[in-house]
Amino acid sequence: MKVNFLNFTDPKDHKFFLLTGGEFILKQDAVERILNNLQNHGFNEKVSIFQDDLDKLQEIVSRNIGGSLFQENLILHIKHSSGKFPEKIKSLLEDSNIFKSSNIALIIESSIEKIPSGAWIKNFDAHGLIINCSKLKIMEEKMWLKRQLRFLPKDLLPIFGGSIFQNNEANLLGQKNEVALLKLLFLSQDESVEANTDHIIFGSGISAFELEDLLINRDFKKALITINFMREHDRQNSAPIIWIIAKVINSCLESLKASNKKSALVNSGVWSSKINLYLNLIKQARVKEFLGLNEEILKIDLINKGLMKADTWEQIERVILRLKDATALQN
Repeated sequence: MKVNFLNFTDPKDHKFFLLTGGEFILKQDAVERILNNLQNHGFNEKVSIFQDDLDKLQEIVSRNIGGSLFQENLILHIKHSSGKFPEKIKSLLEDSNIFKSSNIALIIESSIEKIPSGAWIKNFDAHGLIINCSKLKIMEEKMWLKRQLRFLPKDLLPIFGGSIFQNNEANLLGQKNEVALLKLLFLSQDESVEANTDHIIFGSGISAFELEDLLINRDFKKALITINFMREHDRQNSAPIIWIIAKVINSCLESLKASNKKSALVNSGVWSSKINLYLNLIKQARVKEFLGLNEEILKIDLINKGLMKADTWEQIERVILRLKDATALQN
């Protein structure tokens, strides 16, 4: 069976996989899902065989293909990185006995773009899954990115998705890295607790989480100092700053609109240690003011993409000052 990567949803009905094409990130994603599924089905041992080690392939298969009461279920991960599809792998796949083995699973990563003909490919098509991981077209790439950003609130997807795609078109690794940063900002503390956040540092030496803390603690003076420093020294790095401000504004707005303000903050990805700070920030705030702030951040995103004429950094400073006014204690 043959599928394109974007149509590859569930590996549960298969034990034999052939990944073709040159898009490494797609292969990495597919292999991760396949391994998780196989491990859930008792395949706990894995052997990796690289292109230079194919002489060992037949010996490993022969030793494990029979199966026994005491033999581990084995994942055989074969990596073909360049050139024509190796004859030694073809020979293995031409013998249909490999597909009858109950204790062997196959993952073959190949750099070939076009699937050739032959008995080996017919066998694989009949017994396994062939996943095309070639370079995505523009609309396919946008679809892939949208799926990566499913954790975002829907009204923030245009801001973050548009900026990530604009900055990293045809660069899935760059998109994946920026999505990872956003996950740290939006997922709950429990979901992010094992993640390494040290790399999310801006030119001023302040981290993304420290900037969020400055805003929710109403330390707008230091926040503006940070913005001005970046404006002078790292003008091209405005998108992550916009993301953080948008996250704070959106979380506040969702909480103000909800009957259960705390639950709304949790659903927005606010960490438990910061919930009281957010609640205190919006104690006297009004929905109308935050709706206006939300419109402002959408405009800044358009400016940052060059779709509206204005200075991005001036508008960032302006929205921070508006946030200051919107969260001031009312008499």
